[in-house]
Parts: sequence; structure tokens; C-alpha cells
Amino acid sequence: MRIAKWWDDPYFEVPRPSSRDGGATDRGPLWHAVSPRWGHSMHTMCSYHGMFPARLAHFFIQSFSAHGDLVFDPFSGRGTAVLQARVEGRDALGNDLNPLAFVLSRAKARPPKWPRLLSYLDNLEADYSRSTSTLEDVSPDVAMLFDQETLRQLLFLRNFLMAKPWSKWSDNDFFLAGCVAGVLHGAHRSDGSSAYLSISMPNTFSMSPTYVKNYIKEKRLKPPRVSVFEIVKDKAARLFLDGPGKPNGVVHFNDAVALMRNRDAIRSGSVRLLLTSPPYLKVVNYGTANWIRLWWLGTDEVGRQRGRGRLILDRRLDHQHTLDSYKDFMLRVFRGTRRVLRRDGIAVFVIGDVTQPDRPTIQLATRLWEAVGEQTGLVLLDTVEDRLQPQNKVSRIWGDTKGQATDCDRILILGRADGPQSIEWRTVDWDEPYRDAGPDAAHARLRSKRALR
Repeated sequence: MRIAKWWDDPYFEVPRPSSRDGGATDRGPLWHAVSPRWGHSMHTMCSYHGMFPARLAHFFIQSFSAHGDLVFDPFSGRGTAVLQARVEGRDALGNDLNPLAFVLSRAKARPPKWPRLLSYLDNLEADYSRSTSTLEDVSPDVAMLFDQETLRQLLFLRNFLMAKPWSKWSDNDFFLAGCVAGVLHGAHRSDGSSAYLSISMPNTFSMSPTYVKNYIKEKRLKPPRVSVFEIVKDKAARLFLDGPGKPNGVVHFNDAVALMRNRDAIRSGSVRLLLTSPPYLKVVNYGTANWIRLWWLGTDEVGRQRGRGRLILDRRLDHQHTLDSYKDFMLRVFRGTRRVLRRDGIAVFVIGDVTQPDRPTIQLATRLWEAVGEQTGLVLLDTVEDRLQPQNKVSRIWGDTKGQATDCDRILILGRADGPQSIEWRTVDWDEPYRDAGPDAAHARLRSKRALR
């Protein structure tokens, strides 16, 4: 019997057999020619909606920056561009107004040394063992997800972190917060064991509390009794499998437009490469998609429609833009980009197409640039059409039009209007110099854990 190949029924017009993930661009495989698992181990700290892969970040960092240049992502999400720039010897600058995104980006911008992190976690575990903490009055939405002892440990750590503002957090604090966010919920293994803290559920996003409650009842699920400290130590060890890299980066918790207007935060003409994927406002509600992780970081009642945390985040993250107001928002972003970009700098914006029921697909990046490009002080140097596996795209857009993101991202490559009017594509080296398989403490911990299984 003949076995069908993926390229027998491709979703793009010209099959790309050299692709490693079924994706392709109109310039060939590019970053799709390497494994989806390519990249530094710390990229796996926590999943995040709307993220671009580390290999895409590497492609543009290698193409348009050099060692010591400043790379900036004003919508840094889980910190992919920040981490990849830093481990490739660039100065990394990130920013995000979502509390989860800020914490993840900050954790990857300045990771602690592994021995210090392990000592920090051991000391916290000892403090917990001496404590007389009891279960607090926690929301039923959260309580149903975790075993009582696991929840008690989570609350101890949550109270420890929330007792001080972010400005007083250490590198260890941010790394702990990011690690726990990454293991809060996820699917159990086939043998019933788990690397996560919750009942078995998706890792990528948080299902609604009502759905989870009904699912638990239907499947008669019981939360696993696991040690938060042990799970986090194992997670951290995996994150440190590659060398931590340098130099350290800087991450802001701010509105992107306000930050780019702040001359004290970013000098005019200092950014060699701006690399980002701005939110497709109303495509993903970054609050509700992460309500469990946001609870962990101190924001309650995000999972419910009229919850206090939901209302605060919706106002802060500005999910309610129409298409016209989105254009106005992006015009301000582009103008801020013009101020911070070097004269020979490059700005790369990854923006997905949007489809609407019974209407033509909106090539959002193209339409956006046609509408505001002449007002930005920037010039369009090139575009790349990136076609992805359709199942990797999610979400909806713009209220009554209720469209969906498609399997196509369009990448705008911009420069200053008074700068070079063309670009030269460099050959990209896919070697990962930060790979570290040495006999250090992180590797030793994982070897010992595997030996016990």
C-alpha cells in the first residue's frame, strides 16, 4: 500500500520538501529548514500564544545585526527575541505590558547562575518546611486544579513573591516566577505521572473555569500530589542545559508607544534591529488565555467575564480596538520605531493575515502599511510571506467581523526613510555556540532523576 507523503497534499502552492515542519516562505524554507526544536533551552520556560519561533528570531538577528548591536522587541511576549539576541552576543532590550510576558522576558534577560538558583530554591523549601501555613481562602476556580498540599506550597511561594514589588525582585525571583508559570498546568504522561502541577489539561492556554469544572466532573479527575519545589528544580535544570549566555538584557513593563517616546529609556538612533510581532488586537485575549498563570503572578479573577482582574487587564492591554483604531495604534508604533532606529537600522514586524466569514482574507500587514506607511518616516525595504501549518494559528479578531487568524504571516522589513534604500541578505549560520553538554550541576541533576525512573 502506498503511504501518502505530506507534500502530496500541500497547503501551499509549491511544495517545499526541504522544510522540517511543513512551513515555507516565498523565499524558500529559510527558518523552516531547521528543526522546530532549534534554539536555546531557556526558550522552553513557558508556552505563550502568538509567539514566533526562536529560529525566526535567529534568522533576522543574524541577517541584520552584529555582535554588540542593540536588538529591541517592544512587544516581547515570552522573551524569544530578547533571549536569542542576548545569547548571540547582542545587547537585548524588551518590553511588554502583560504581567506574564514581562516576567518571562525579564527572567530570560537576566538569568541567575545555576548554583545560586538551586541554593535559593533549597532555602525556600526549608523555609516552607518550617512554616505553619494553612490553605487560604482561594478561589474555587484555582482550588479545583491542584492537590491541597501542592496548592499550599504554591500559595507559600506566591505570598513570598507578592510581598514585594517587582522593582525589589531579584534575578532568582523572576526565574522562579517564570518556571512556575511554565509548569502550572499541562498534560499528564501516559503512565499518569506529570511534569506539571495541575490536573491534566493543555499547556498552551488556560481553558475557562466553567469548562474545566465540567471536564473534571465528567472525567472524574483528581489533581496529582506533587512537590512544587521538585518540579521547579527539574524544570530549571532543563532550562540550564545550554550555557546561560551573555550579556544580560533589560526589559521594561510599559506601554510600547510611551516607552519609544521616552528618550531616557531609549536613545534616539540607538537600535540596530527592532524585531517584534505586535498584538493582532482582539485576535488573542492575552489575559483570559493565561488566567491561571496571571493568578500565580498576583492578578485574581481574570478567568471570569466580569472579574476584577479581567476588567483591569482588558483596559491595560487594549483588546477592544477596531481595525481603524488598530491602524492609529500602529502608526504611533511605527513613528516610535523611526525615533529609536539607527539610520542604517532595520525593523522587522511579523503580522498575520486575517480571514472573515464570507469575506475576502485581509492581508493585514499589507493593508496596514498602505494606510499609514507614508506617515511613518520609514520605508518598506522588503516583505516575506511566511506560510505556517494551519493548526498553529489561533483566535479571532474585531468584534462584529469575527475573523480568524490564517496560516499566513507577512513580515514587513522596514528602514528609515533617510537611510539605505535596500538591504543585503546575509548567509545565516545555524550553529548554536551556546550549546553546553558539559558535566555541570544542572546536567547531573537530570541524570540522577532519570536513573531513578
